[in-house]
Amino acid sequence: MNRTTLAIKARKHWERHLPQKTLELMADGEFEQAIQAAARQAQAEIVNLTAQGGLEHEAEEVALAQFILLKPEPVDDWESRELAAKERKYQKTMRAFLDE
Repeated sequence: MNRTTLAIKARKHWERHLPQKTLELMADGEFEQAIQAAARQAQAEIVNLTAQGGLEHEAEEVALAQFILLKPEPVDDWESRELAAKERKYQKTMRAFLDE
């Protein structure tokens, strides 16, 4: 996998799954540098692992997980919490109504 492809994957993944990290890097003017560094490191790891006899697709999988497809940031899902609270209130109201 070439460095450009790795950078594109990193950019897409980070913007979608690492919004806080992306915003911080952009605010510091370091987002593109970080993407390119991750792509370089991933490519070097792929070369290293295949030189040790690993299969290319396995080496890519390891490198992607390590440098590109980082663990997503936790999301403050206020909508789900609010919906759950409303559902609990609705269920309580319906139970009271049916008990009458």
